[in-house]
Amino acid sequence: MLRGIPPAGKILLATGRISSEMLRKAAHLGTPIVVSRTSAATLSVELAKRLGPTLIGYVRGDSFSVYSHPERLVARRPAPLLAR
Repeated sequence: MLRGIPPAGKILLATGRISSEMLRKAAHLGTPIVVSRTSAATLSVELAKRLGPTLIGYVRGDSFSVYSHPERLVARRPAPLLAR
């Protein structure tokens, strides 16, 4: 945002917990996906379900929890490892 990049259509990544206020602002700005390394607050999950963003939390390696609107995500199988 400091660089003037419009958040609409972008993914918001955070290292801390997504507060209800942060989620509300992201929804207002048109950010479709909000992601955090930590778990989501209960109020944030409720707001995400109501306001529309896909809320993802507890991102660890190749796993994460989707709290709202999973239909926005497309699952892909990882490419098979080639034998050497």
